[in-house]
Amino acid sequence: MQITFVEKQIQWAEVKQKCPLCKPENPNLKLKWTGSVFEWVEMIYALYSVTRINSGKISLKELFQQMGEMFDFEVKEFANYFMNIKNRTGGRRTKFMDLLKDAVLGRMKDADRKPSRK
Repeated sequence: MQITFVEKQIQWAEVKQKCPLCKPENPNLKLKWTGSVFEWVEMIYALYSVTRINSGKISLKELFQQMGEMFDFEVKEFANYFMNIKNRTGGRRTKFMDLLKDAVLGRMKDADRKPSRK
C-alpha cells in the first residue's frame, strides 16, 4: 500500500515537471501578461467573481498571486486599482471585459462568414 502511494507521488511529480505551463522546456513558451495593470485587475476580479477557479474556494489575494506567477505579473495594491475601475464613469466600467466580449463575438462573425469545411 505504501509503495503504491509513493509510486503515485512519483508519477504525479513527473507529470507536473512536464507541464508546459508549470515549467516550460522552451523559454519562448513562458506566458507573460502584456496588457495594462487595470486590465489585469479587471480580469482577475471577474474570474474571482464568477467562482470558476477552484469553485470559488480561493482568496482574491491567492488568485492574484497564482495568476501573477503564471503570467509573470505582480500587482500588490490590487484593491486600489479596483477602486479606480469601480469609480469609472460614462457607462464603461468594465472596459476590458467589454473588449474581450467584442473580440470573441467578432471572431464568431468572421467564422460564420467563412465557408465551412466538410
